[in-house]
Amino acid sequence: MYILDAQNWIESKRTLISKYSSYQILNSDHCSFQQEYIASRTFSFTGERTTEVTVKKKYNTTHSYTVQPVTSADGHLLDKFLLILQEKGNTFGKNVQKHLIVPPNIVVEASKSGKSSNEKQTAFLHEVLCPLVGKKVLLFLDSWKTQPDLTKFRAGFPNQDSQLLIFPEGSTGYIQPQDLSLFRSWRFIHEKIEHYVHINQVEMTISDR
Repeated sequence: MYILDAQNWIESKRTLISKYSSYQILNSDHCSFQQEYIASRTFSFTGERTTEVTVKKKYNTTHSYTVQPVTSADGHLLDKFLLILQEKGNTFGKNVQKHLIVPPNIVVEASKSGKSSNEKQTAFLHEVLCPLVGKKVLLFLDSWKTQPDLTKFRAGFPNQDSQLLIFPEGSTGYIQPQDLSLFRSWRFIHEKIEHYVHINQVEMTISDR
């Protein structure tokens, strides 16, 4: 999809969008972070063919965790978000549950991959979104297959004043608000923190719980 197609899609929804106040227009998406971020470039000596780097845990450079916040068109980040952590059994063990610190503004789920799934999106709708918003909302989601479809959306929002719009495939890089703003700044901050820890050899692992 080209940017003009994405913009035309938005224009085709203007009449529907105009029926909602800015605080009722919501956007949500997944954002995954590597458990240990390693920069793809570094300093090296002239003529050196192989530059070696060290990591604290190789496993953490290929595995991630996922967050899913909700933002409104009036510029607010809603009070809760979904956090998906990686666990082998798709659930937290008793020992992990005992020591896991869960702030009141976070709904924590576990998955083998650390990424979302249909089950996790049901939890997102009922535990994150429904308690935070009223009966009238316009929710924009991307076209990932794990995102709630209209049937799941209606289970949480039966009122016909609430509507679900799915961004066309390939358009999110042009018109998806969280991709264009929020996630870019979050990833930048995450990388800077990881860089500081590596450069200054700070004895801590950012992804530790």
